[in-house]
Amino acid sequence: MMDMTVAPAEQEAGSGGWPWELPAGWCWTYLGELGAWTGGGTPSKANKSFWSNGTVPWVSPKDMKADIIGDTEDKITIDAVENSSAKYVRIASVLMVLRSGILRHSFPVAVTDRIVTLNQDLRALTPFEGIDPTFVARYLKFATKRVLEDCSKDGTTVNSIEVSALERLPFPLAPLPEQHRVVNRLDALFTEISEGEAALAEARKGLETFHRALLKAAVTGELTRDWREKNKPVKTGHDLLARIKAERAAQTSKGRRKRMQDTEPLNTTDLPELPEGWAWALVADVGSVQLGRQRAPQHHQGENMHPYLRVANVFENRIDLNDVKEMNFSPAELETFELTPGDILLNEGQTPDLLGRSAMWRSAERGFCFQNTLLRFRAIEPLEPEFCLLVFRHYLHAKRFKRESQITTNIAHLSSGRFSTIEFPVPPIEEQKEIVRLTQHGLASAADTRILLDSQLSDAARLHQAILKSAFEGTLVPQDPADEPASVVLAHLKAAPSRATIPRRGRKRAVRE
Repeated sequence: MMDMTVAPAEQEAGSGGWPWELPAGWCWTYLGELGAWTGGGTPSKANKSFWSNGTVPWVSPKDMKADIIGDTEDKITIDAVENSSAKYVRIASVLMVLRSGILRHSFPVAVTDRIVTLNQDLRALTPFEGIDPTFVARYLKFATKRVLEDCSKDGTTVNSIEVSALERLPFPLAPLPEQHRVVNRLDALFTEISEGEAALAEARKGLETFHRALLKAAVTGELTRDWREKNKPVKTGHDLLARIKAERAAQTSKGRRKRMQDTEPLNTTDLPELPEGWAWALVADVGSVQLGRQRAPQHHQGENMHPYLRVANVFENRIDLNDVKEMNFSPAELETFELTPGDILLNEGQTPDLLGRSAMWRSAERGFCFQNTLLRFRAIEPLEPEFCLLVFRHYLHAKRFKRESQITTNIAHLSSGRFSTIEFPVPPIEEQKEIVRLTQHGLASAADTRILLDSQLSDAARLHQAILKSAFEGTLVPQDPADEPASVVLAHLKAAPSRATIPRRGRKRAVRE
């Protein structure tokens, strides 16, 4: 154990290199001086007697999701503890993850409420008598940023904390009674904050439900039920389909569009009934479908390099151009794959629940193309592209695309052929415009509310940290001059440190203690 170096508040003020000035009765020390440290170990997985019907909690990083560690996903046997590197760790010890990818952004800390063992990626600090383990754990939560910046190992494949650096972490120690007052006050305040955060999270879930419900109402006609009663269409969805068919035939005869392959007529037997004036069609009946250009080494350079979009660029109703790659497109290929305003891009290859995620290309910038991880849908006039996007967004949330998927190695694919034969609701053109107007207004209001909720959640996180800062600067609760100073407590403890681990064959006795 390092030399017991403490800085009583009255000696420390304005000097000594400690992080901040402390109130009377407090003192600076180091984390390594607060108790005894214990490492962990993993009993051999090959020995079934170490793991079968185990009763001893064995803590690993995956268990470190709560402030209190009791039960664990894995348990080992007493035989495993007695015949491996695993050690018993006492109740009221502070556990820390010292090796895990999670250390890129978090420093998991928890307190034990029973005797446990650890795997080798954790370390336990069993505080001396006179030091509240929850007080220690709360400070480590507050000091997460400093721990990750100052104590992380360099050059390791897995993020790791240097134990010796962690033991040198400055620690503001309060008198024991004040430690208890701080912990109790933090518990009360954090309970209030948690209740507020839960309410905000529930409200955000409600927005997601509203989002899905609004899209469904939009494409089933429920959203415009009242509008239809006051606005009888001059031309129906069937009339619109006939016009689209004529437009397609005219473009084909002029050579402006390839002749579409005939598709099977749509069977509407199992489809929901549409409002009066609406019609069912196939996706292929109302627009052209094109799979993007495949990447290949010969396209990585050339005279006609153009930016192209891929799955990583297309989110729901949003295209991200921060990471756009280029490949060579001949003039003929550019004519086929170039995007124009109103084109809708859908994820062709994705995880099953995100298959068909879609967004509209709205930019007038020329020369952008798309890769074969995306499908392009181009609506035939006079169909409203914005309405088409609403249909596809609803199908995403309703898992309609998922039902048409073909899954390979955990990636689902939506082929152009399967996509083309999906049913598509066609309202009269004026109703399409009203649906788009109402839906965009509703979604914009929901987006504004979501921003407000996210801001409030961020405020709650900042409040959490501000409260911890106040606690460990000694301003959260009042000081009591009658409390024994922390420096005196540490001096007494140096002579009689407590034990961190329990003898391997003394567990029953330890439990009785």
